[in-house]
Amino acid sequence: MNLQDLKTKIKNGALVCAEFIYRYRRYFLAGCIFVAMVLVLFLGTSSEPKEEKSSAKTNTSVTKKFKKNNNTELEALINDYYVAYADGDTETISSIATPVSDQEISYIKFYSAYIDSFNNIKIYTKQGLTSDSYLVTTEVELKYADIDTAAPGLDFFYVETNDDGKLFINNTYGSFNQNNNIYEMDSEVSDLISVFIRQQDLLDMEAEIQDAYTKALESDSALNTFMSETLPDAHAKWHTDYDAEVAAAEEAAKKAEEEAAAAAEEEAKAAAEAEEEANSYSGTINAKANVREAADKSSNKLGSVTSGTVIKIYGEEGDFYKFDYNGTRAYITKDAVTLDSADNTEETTEETTESTNTGSLAEGTEITLDSTINIRSQMDTSSSKVAVAYAGEKVKVVMSYAEGWTKVKYGKKEGYIRTDLLQ
Repeated sequence: MNLQDLKTKIKNGALVCAEFIYRYRRYFLAGCIFVAMVLVLFLGTSSEPKEEKSSAKTNTSVTKKFKKNNNTELEALINDYYVAYADGDTETISSIATPVSDQEISYIKFYSAYIDSFNNIKIYTKQGLTSDSYLVTTEVELKYADIDTAAPGLDFFYVETNDDGKLFINNTYGSFNQNNNIYEMDSEVSDLISVFIRQQDLLDMEAEIQDAYTKALESDSALNTFMSETLPDAHAKWHTDYDAEVAAAEEAAKKAEEEAAAAAEEEAKAAAEAEEEANSYSGTINAKANVREAADKSSNKLGSVTSGTVIKIYGEEGDFYKFDYNGTRAYITKDAVTLDSADNTEETTEETTESTNTGSLAEGTEITLDSTINIRSQMDTSSSKVAVAYAGEKVKVVMSYAEGWTKVKYGKKEGYIRTDLLQ
């Protein structure tokens, strides 16, 4: 093989590797293997240097050498995170790392099924944006289920102190959010991290882990196959399944919303019809007339009714009565209807009796009606009807007014009747 052929093969191999890494970049969490965990520090970052906010705090905190951690609270926090992750315990993770999206929870539950444990954890820190925050780098060995050799890797956490003085992992800067952009990141912290990942001590650490990872793959074909075939295929399937699950959930939510809206509409319609029923009155057809779909002479004709037919009327719309026609609401011209005498007599009595106060009625008095009476929503004969009470039914006095009206309770409804009609 000549030198040119060798260069071509190396170039083609590099392109294949680059394409593979790009394809699965979204699903490789920090803390998995070196390939995933190191890339996570660079994914989504331009290959050209960012314009940095070169504050004194930024430069002095990240340019210093790593410190081997001696903070017991921080050590416990990181160890608890790894134990919970290996167990797929998303409830514990959510209590010590925030925020954790639904998508990441789904991923952790999927990915943890392949993990036995995180071992030989070494923690290194630099100061974060504030004096009580930390840029944390960890060296870990990830032991996968049924594979003898552990995969060495690097992981990153941004740890802060909450209002209660306790440390927590700010998961906004975790690998999953950096790759999926679910939560907006603070520009100052992002700029700090972008300076941090280019420091020589971190680059040296990455090189050492890369070498250890390469040796692990060479020494264990099962690990090699898992990392190059099994895990990428599983990642792709999880992503497809998750997208389908989200789409199904959105469809179900949309359907539930539509059903709730339809139920509310039906309920409102039923309430309106019940109100109409309570305020209904009767009339008799005085001449054969057409039944219309709407209160308009040009609307669809539904049929006709003959003279002498008694109808139940629910209200008025212009020159039409709204009435019950074979179980549905329909309209008929007023000219074709004579209201029943009981209703006419009651209306005439209301409108022609002098507005004189013939005396008030005691609160709580029950009165048996001797005629059909409309119960009004206000102390006015032109106001809408609350209900129609018939002869022989009882009403209870709530209060009598000097204006010649009495407020009464009729069943569960309250309204007004002319006082003189109750005496």
